[in-house]
Amino acid sequence: MSKISLEKEARIKEEILRILYDSYPKFYYTSSISYEVLRNNEFVLRLMNEMMKGGLVSFICERGGRGMRKKWCLKNDVFEKYKELLP
Repeated sequence: MSKISLEKEARIKEEILRILYDSYPKFYYTSSISYEVLRNNEFVLRLMNEMMKGGLVSFICERGGRGMRKKWCLKNDVFEKYKELLP
């Protein structure tokens, strides 16, 4: 598998944040986000975990027929900061 540069990873993270910002306060499954950014679930899950450690996103876990699934959302304070920055 080819390696993605840190610059491209940062751009994908920006795209994920835009998706979450546009749909705030709706939660997205990891699979829905990966569909939107055209990447596989494992890669998107790794990026989401990095953004969670950075304090940008939060998640809730859901148990169901498919096992444990994570739903992601932008944190409230991050949403407010983005709202101030964007016109």
